Amino acid sequence: MAYDRTRAGDGPATLGRDGATITYSDGAFAVPDTVKHIVLCTTGNVVCTPLNAGATITLTSWPAGAFLPWHCASITESGTTATLATVKG
Repeated sequence: MAYDRTRAGDGPATLGRDGATITYSDGAFAVPDTVKHIVLCTTGNVVCTPLNAGATITLTSWPAGAFLPWHCASITESGTTATLATVKG
């Protein structure tokens, strides 16, 4: 079964085990379709644009080990203080 992040549900099809630390290009990280989750490696703030949203949101003081609770189209470098990593499948 192919993973489709625009119609994510629950169960084993939504889990992954591959990924890497996020690096920014031109001040942002465009989240590819292969990313299933974004995890915080360090405590901090995250500025992101959820998938199908028109504006960025800022999550403040999120703990290390937390996963963003939705799929994101992009992560903005400015204002993001946490180290983030992707989880791919």
